[in-house]
This record gives sequence, structure tokens and C-alpha cells, in this order.
Amino acid sequence: MMSSHIRPPTQARPAPLPVTTDDLERKLKSGLTLNDHVEAVYLILWNESADFRAFLEAVWDSDAIEGSLSIDSTMAAMLLREKAKALDGNPAGKKNLDTLKKSLSVVLNRYGISRKERRHTVHGQVVPADNGTD
Repeated sequence: MMSSHIRPPTQARPAPLPVTTDDLERKLKSGLTLNDHVEAVYLILWNESADFRAFLEAVWDSDAIEGSLSIDSTMAAMLLREKAKALDGNPAGKKNLDTLKKSLSVVLNRYGISRKERRHTVHGQVVPADNGTD
């Protein structure tokens, strides 16, 4: 029985592997996503702006600065867009607020500090929601 790892004599040889990384060509071109660009601005604002952090702090509408988590998220997105505009070439500066709010949610999830996750955390432990809500 012939091993499947031995090349039959009639089969052509494959192309050789590239010698250096300069010779590599990626099949699917990849670059930074909008979420990556938003994350870059988020990290800057996190260190620079207490207002930005404050708009992301609440996990209940009753605790939100503007009385609504959605409005607070919009305010955070506004600050993020203004900062992105000040940074040359960051595409987040040209996006609408709804798109930035969604992207900001993705970024918060990346760090495990989304409103939903923090709402269901007590003393660092995730507790199940027993009332059928997220």
C-alpha cells in the first residue's frame, strides 16, 4: 500500500515556497477594520478624557448621565468622532454616530467591559440574568 504522502512519479512538483517574507503574497488582502481604527481612538480617549469614560460608565438608564444608555453611548461616539477628526487619516472621523456606537460596542466587548457584561458582573464574577433580559 502506497502512502498518501509520497508523490507519484507522474505528478508535477508544486511551486517552491517563498524564500523570504518579501516574497510572500497574501491571497486575501487585509488591513485595519473600522473597529480597529475606533479602538485606536478609544485607547487615546480612555487616557485623556474623564467625560468619555463617564459616558461609558453606566449600565442602567437610571444611572446614565443623560438618563439613557443610548444617549450616553451617542455622546461617547461624538467625542470619539471629534478626536478621530483631529487625528490625521483616521477614518472614524468621517463615520456617522450610529456606526461609531456599534463599533464602540465591539471595542468594549474586546476588553470585556461592555455595559451588558458589567451589568451581569458582581465583584468580578459573572452572574446569570434570572429575569430573561440581557
